[in-house]
Amino acid sequence: MKKTHYMILCLLGLALVSTSCNKRRTYAEILKDETRAIEKFILENKLIVLDEFPENLVFKSNEFYRDPATGVYFNIIEPGDTANKVKEGEEVYVRFIGLRYFTSSNDTTEYSNEDPVRSPFPESLIYRGPVTVMNRSLYSGSTPGWAVPLSYVGHAGKVKMIVPFNMGSQSDQQSYSTTYYDYIKYRFESQS
Repeated sequence: MKKTHYMILCLLGLALVSTSCNKRRTYAEILKDETRAIEKFILENKLIVLDEFPENLVFKSNEFYRDPATGVYFNIIEPGDTANKVKEGEEVYVRFIGLRYFTSSNDTTEYSNEDPVRSPFPESLIYRGPVTVMNRSLYSGSTPGWAVPLSYVGHAGKVKMIVPFNMGSQSDQQSYSTTYYDYIKYRFESQS
């Protein structure tokens, strides 16, 4: 009987020691790491973050605007057909080139869905209005950050983006993966 109690106490002690040694990062630490990684990316790539959004929609290739409601950084490469803005409830098809997970030092691969042979179907989202961190769940099944520039660009608009993990896909949110897209092109269902 004493051996059983001794064995149970040893197992409990071992369990306590192993859980106390687990060095999990807090959410605040993860956010701080992400901020540092984004700042480092901006510095290394000589990007300029604009304080105000350009009214004429013209960005230099190294200029990005940080959306204050979401923390998403974007650069409009081409505004597309701004006379044809996306409508609420409309499906938007997304093709991209140069997707990188720059907070992960292990993954240096660039991903793309631009090639219709390898990726016959584009990603898509249903536009639910201007995006905030609070309503990002309206864009379930996609990357909520993709919808941020849609307030500014029209059909066939093209952008570059830095998407914080909390505005990324469900997988990006779960793995705390910040992404960079070198090129995103939007196609609106009503214009197809």
